[in-house]
Amino acid sequence: MKKYCLTLAVVTAMSLLAISADAKHVLADIDTLHITIIHPDQEPNTDGLIWERLKAQINNLISQAGIKVFSPSPDVIYKLPIWPELKIKVDMLKLKDSQQYVFHIQTLLAKNIYLQVKPPLRQKADVWQTEPVMQIAAIKNMPAKITEIVLQQVNLFIQSYNAAKAQPTQAPDVNDTTTVTKSQTKTVKSEAIQYEYIASKNSQVFHGPNCSSARRINPENLVGYNNRDEAIQAGKRPCKRCKP
Repeated sequence: MKKYCLTLAVVTAMSLLAISADAKHVLADIDTLHITIIHPDQEPNTDGLIWERLKAQINNLISQAGIKVFSPSPDVIYKLPIWPELKIKVDMLKLKDSQQYVFHIQTLLAKNIYLQVKPPLRQKADVWQTEPVMQIAAIKNMPAKITEIVLQQVNLFIQSYNAAKAQPTQAPDVNDTTTVTKSQTKTVKSEAIQYEYIASKNSQVFHGPNCSSARRINPENLVGYNNRDEAIQAGKRPCKRCKP
């Protein structure tokens, strides 16, 4: 028991250290993710919120960011933990009398923490997390609201991942047009990742934030949308390349 408690104490301390450490050491080496939505309802549909559809949207965002999404086979037994795991935790409480939902949402990244090399001893611990969000919404608005918040948190993870992957560069030469172009591209990507869909003020097409065409948008012309309906109502049509 004493050894077990000591191990837990070490894991907790290392987890807290990892969360506060430079994101580059936590995120930069990720190339594959296992995506999990943890929610209280095991049914596929919760008052209009289809969990599998939401997971597909998350998988699409992660894939567009250049990260492979691990899909476990039902016929294979895996030794856990394997891949880093992006966990989207959605706690929900239905208020029957008021026809409303109270929900709490937080996204966390869990990775292997190695306690010793020989013999190997490792533990999966949360090493990155978003600020939790708690809100209340009418039943009819709940699916759209939860989807919006979850995708915002996933985009925050992608933004942190991109920042961790970015290599330090020398101060740009004002006479070097190539350097200026690269700088503008990074600015567009940084701003675009805050939205689920983006477009140029001068174009009738909207894109996913990681679309190659989106990276060429001038930052001054960049407009963002939180969902497809918002983009379509603004008179935009989906990009044929990234098919958002």
